[in-house]
Amino acid sequence: MANVITTQLLIDGPRNVAIKVVGILDTSDLTNTTIIDPSLLEYMTPTTPAKKIRIKRIIYDVEPVLECRLLWDATTPVFVTDLTGQGHQEFRSFGGLVNNAGAGVTGKLLLATQGWATGTILSFNLIIECVKGA
Repeated sequence: MANVITTQLLIDGPRNVAIKVVGILDTSDLTNTTIIDPSLLEYMTPTTPAKKIRIKRIIYDVEPVLECRLLWDATTPVFVTDLTGQGHQEFRSFGGLVNNAGAGVTGKLLLATQGWATGTILSFNLIIECVKGA
């Protein structure tokens, strides 16, 4: 078998976007896998494409020995947050986590994992709510 990563677009409106990511790892950890690409989302207005996103909320369920790491894509990817165990992270009170990646910023949100070991099958579920930006 091979790792299976499924990304489902739950909401893709003019302002908000939400995705669900389900992963089953049985061969290796993930390395900087794109889970949100603003260039593939619906336009914010008929002439304004989304170029970046802000993360408002993350709900997660990650196997105990596994760590999911979110990064902003750039020449050197920029760390956003780590997700382990079960829970949620709220960022609405201050407007969300802003993409502050520097040189080579693409607007994409990446996922990497750490903790997979030979002979194991590990899984995770993430729901990520975002706001689009130009």
